[in-house]
Amino acid sequence: MRATLRQRFGEGGLHADGRPMTMSRAIGMLVWLAFILVPVLDAVTTPAPTIQHALAIAGAVLFSSIYVWLVIIWFDERRHRRPYALTVALLALAVALTLADHPSWGFLFTYVAACAGLVVPSGYGMLAVLACAVVGAGATAAGGGTASNIIGDAAATIGVGLLLVLMRDLRVRNEELCEARAELARTAVAAERERFARDLHDLLGHTLSVIALKAELAGRLVAERPAQAAVEIGEVEQVARQALGEVRDAVSGYRKPTLEDELTGARMALSAAGIEADVERAPVALHPDAEAVLAWAVREGATNVIRHSGARRCRVIVSASDGLAAVEVVDNGSRNGRPRAVSGGLSNGGSAGHGIAGLTERAERVHGQVHAGRLPEGAGFRLSVSVPVGAHA
Repeated sequence: MRATLRQRFGEGGLHADGRPMTMSRAIGMLVWLAFILVPVLDAVTTPAPTIQHALAIAGAVLFSSIYVWLVIIWFDERRHRRPYALTVALLALAVALTLADHPSWGFLFTYVAACAGLVVPSGYGMLAVLACAVVGAGATAAGGGTASNIIGDAAATIGVGLLLVLMRDLRVRNEELCEARAELARTAVAAERERFARDLHDLLGHTLSVIALKAELAGRLVAERPAQAAVEIGEVEQVARQALGEVRDAVSGYRKPTLEDELTGARMALSAAGIEADVERAPVALHPDAEAVLAWAVREGATNVIRHSGARRCRVIVSASDGLAAVEVVDNGSRNGRPRAVSGGLSNGGSAGHGIAGLTERAERVHGQVHAGRLPEGAGFRLSVSVPVGAHA
């Protein structure tokens, strides 16, 4: 008991809802012991050397001790059935004192009802309190109590018991609210991590491929055509700076690519990879969220063609009809065997699938659709993304 008290009060114990249980809060829970201790002290100071008198004193002291114990362990999350057993013990002592000593002990049922209201689940707390009131009224009547004693003790038992039922219900609701807040925080963190990982994949997968290809091309040209090699190196620097800005946008959460920029970037990247690029765009006004999805589709499609297809020709088509805008990226690669090599350790592992999955998530947010697969007879690969022109996330 001493160790438990030190843990609860001396070492900053906690309520079940996570708030510190200070000494003042504990005193507030235990102040009602004065109503028990007063009659106990009165009995001790009254000379009546009988066994019944001694047993009444011992019973009152034991009742007080169990009440203190119950108040302390009520804050312990590891409690199981012990609080129920202690509440039953309090009820038994209250009945015994009221019947065997004096009906004035009927006020103890108020404490029993209070403990029952704290311990019993809220759905049954009211019934437990009413049961305590009925048992108390019966014990007081059987012990010879007057009608005013019976009614007064029963009313106090019900009132205090229902108040504690309400307090327990508020505590449980507070715990549930804290758990819900924690879960929302965990969900928000997980969603932000997924967004950041998806943006980094989509941004850096494409940009690093372009940088690697242009650096490789500059390396081949530097000996024979240094002027053109210098142009390629300048473009590498430009792409690298653009990538730095895009990563900063991704970190801040405001990255929304435009279709025009991504078509220009795709044409440049495909050309650097030695792939003939044919870009067709129909004029269409798009909501920024819908345009961003199609822009990501262009980037993802071009990146996959460069890294995985082994193609020599690629068509990027932007079309619009019946309130829908679409992007198609079609190549004539086989996707069998080794993909086009690029420097920097880029490979055709699972990243392409991850990119398509991220693109699908983006499209679904604006009620769009993604289709990807081989063309008939292995004549190439097709990626198609369609979204409503006015759709927004």
